[in-house]
Amino acid sequence: MDVSEKGHAADYNEDEARLARLGYKQNMKRQFTGLQNFGFTLTNSSVLIGIVPLFGFGLITGGPVVAIWGWLLVAFFVMFIGLGMAEICSTYPTAGGLYYWTAKLGGPKWGPMFSWYEAWFNMLGQFAGCSGSVLAAGTFMNSMIHVWDETYELDGKKNFYIMAALMLLAGIINTAGGRALKIASLVSVFVHIAGTIVIVIVVLVGAPTLRSADFVFTTFEDRTGYTANSNASPVFVFMLGLLQSQWSMLGYDASAHMSEETEKSYVNGPRGILMSIFASVMIGLCLALALTFGIQDYDATIASPIGAAQQIFIDTAGKTGGSILIFIIVFAGFLCGIATVAANSRMLYAFARDGGLPFSPYWTVLNKRTGMPLRLVWLSVVVIIILALPSLGSTATLSAISGISIIGFTVSYAIPILLRITVGAETFVQHEFNLGRFSKPIGWVACIWTAFIFIIFNLPQSWPVDNIDTFNFTPAAVGFLLIFTTSTWFLSARHWFKGPISEIALQELDGVAPANFGEKTELEEETK
Repeated sequence: MDVSEKGHAADYNEDEARLARLGYKQNMKRQFTGLQNFGFTLTNSSVLIGIVPLFGFGLITGGPVVAIWGWLLVAFFVMFIGLGMAEICSTYPTAGGLYYWTAKLGGPKWGPMFSWYEAWFNMLGQFAGCSGSVLAAGTFMNSMIHVWDETYELDGKKNFYIMAALMLLAGIINTAGGRALKIASLVSVFVHIAGTIVIVIVVLVGAPTLRSADFVFTTFEDRTGYTANSNASPVFVFMLGLLQSQWSMLGYDASAHMSEETEKSYVNGPRGILMSIFASVMIGLCLALALTFGIQDYDATIASPIGAAQQIFIDTAGKTGGSILIFIIVFAGFLCGIATVAANSRMLYAFARDGGLPFSPYWTVLNKRTGMPLRLVWLSVVVIIILALPSLGSTATLSAISGISIIGFTVSYAIPILLRITVGAETFVQHEFNLGRFSKPIGWVACIWTAFIFIIFNLPQSWPVDNIDTFNFTPAAVGFLLIFTTSTWFLSARHWFKGPISEIALQELDGVAPANFGEKTELEEETK
């Protein structure tokens, strides 16, 4: 039977059928194209609000060598993670994303426990990533005001207040519905691409002098105190400096979280993941090169009260031009907040749909007008603002939140990939996007890289640690989450949490869903 006879487009029914086979009804509106899905994902991983705000951190922790070669090194390994995720996304295109993948790949024995950890770590990454991005936007907005009024005092409280205001506005735009999100998605693609081109051209053309290629590609700087006050090697400092690049290449799981609202999600989901990583790599490399070539006075740039990147903008484009470049970063951070709240709420919706959140029935109510989980949109906004509270008393908050976000995200990325190549290898069925026999080696590289950065980014970011501004809050946040998830699992959740719960029977779709979708066929078993 031609599924279009039911009154829906064939492609729409294919999405609906696959979602049904995964156990869920088509509750949310499937209203986004592949380009809009890519826009959400590119915004969520926002390189503009990643590499630029932490550029000063990179200059202190390794210098130009970290900014350029560190970026390429991180990009190389992130692509392995993205490939592993894209393959799984093609088979399981659902809003639960990695949480759902983990439950299915872990099977009845390991699925519930690993999906419990997966959900909480992914939430930590999502919340911290958005909090750090919009806090950076607030910091840049403050610095822009200071450029025009030098008597205006810069402090963490003002950064926080601006950040909170931007988050409330992001929540309002999410509440407006799908049309507003579509517009925000397309505007974001334009801002990230056109904004990058403008920044690169203005900095390189406007710079009074450009640094030499030798400086850009070979200069190493350690202003962390490690090599001067301890036995740490420059290699260790270089590894710490990778934080700048790694934070800029996160959030591409947004493509999976938006899949229940995306047409042809089994193709556009994986495509969104990989396209956003590739675009982020190219955008970030251009920005890193331009900013490094545009440094005028290294010491003055690092010590600038408005921030290193902001100082480079002012030095190369003047007061007016520099302010415009600063505003591009502010706007990118705001758009990132909009997209991240959308992705957060969908992941929370999937978790609550399966009973994972306290008072789950309350949180899973969809707004009748928009068909979206607006209660979870505002829960996300509140939690994201709360995570930025340490900025009221510490200038190290942004780098700490970045580390928290990196660990939350990458651990949540690695869990389903690890299960895919181990306990889930026998049951996983490759679909439209697949890695063939390269699945396992690619997966192992992704997992090893995740283990490496988990260790590195929990370490102190400078030495000695003798005041609150040099304290890395990452181990405290990650440690708290590990204690929370472990204690709640063994004391309570293991008795009632079973992972994703099927909402429907396939018969409700009158045979639209193929009965054997997601199961191994005899031919696949014979050729395995």
